[in-house]
Amino acid sequence: MTKVKAKFENRGNGTMEFAEGTLKFYVERGRFKKKSEVVREIPLTDIENAALSGTELSITWKGVADIFIVEKEEPANAIFEEVDSALKKQKETLETERTPPQIPNDLIDTIKASLETTDSLFDILMSLHGRVDWNRLENALKSSEENAKLLPIQKTGIMIIDFTKLESTIRNNRLEEISKEVYDTLKSLSGQLNELALNNVLPEKVHPDYEDAKRIILAYYTLNDIIIGTIVGDKEINRERNELAAMLEGLAKTVELHIDVDAIIRVSDRLVNEKVDESLIEQNRRVFKQQFTCLMTK
Repeated sequence: MTKVKAKFENRGNGTMEFAEGTLKFYVERGRFKKKSEVVREIPLTDIENAALSGTELSITWKGVADIFIVEKEEPANAIFEEVDSALKKQKETLETERTPPQIPNDLIDTIKASLETTDSLFDILMSLHGRVDWNRLENALKSSEENAKLLPIQKTGIMIIDFTKLESTIRNNRLEEISKEVYDTLKSLSGQLNELALNNVLPEKVHPDYEDAKRIILAYYTLNDIIIGTIVGDKEINRERNELAAMLEGLAKTVELHIDVDAIIRVSDRLVNEKVDESLIEQNRRVFKQQFTCLMTK
């Protein structure tokens, strides 16, 4: 709090103070000047501009300029600097509130690359059913490795998804081990997303954040699990579809996006009622990703 002796227009000599976001000018009244009378009280939020010329302090508020003559130059500088500093902080706060929170590019890249890596890893699992096309498996492995390289965590070298074992099982045609290695790789990706969520906490208003990214990818795992389930005749498909709907509804509330949960569930119904082919699989994946298109294009 700063107090200075000053004169205000025809109100006479008095004291000006700036405290708790309010500029006040008051005078002492009475024979012994024991009573203080506030002549002018200006909230910081009403102040449009403050200017100082010598000992003359001009305060513009609500379109009107009040002129205060401070007794000495040093206290005039002190109260001006305090008011001016508070005005600048107030302006910065207002600009921050008006500016929408920025989503880090690394987060967007993480979501994109994780979705594509998930696709290619599940493509390996789907290729294991029926007649095995080893060339197709090799291509899916190559896609998985290329997609994973686009993950920002891969570029830093801090966290690496290791494809060595999966590559070895495919190259050596060890059919019975491939499925395990794929799920281990998916688990590794999920674990790294969890680490990112724990170590990269964004401001509360920023969504999606890394926790949301983890939840998006886990929901996408579930969708691909449903696709696999329809191929192998898994009896848990209905339960997984209910879980997927709940996950998406939770995401819609947190991420503040309109997620058409019904559209995803409707197209997944076709997996149960129609022959599952590449076109239907692609349609299910595309409808899911469309819900997050606005994130993918940032």
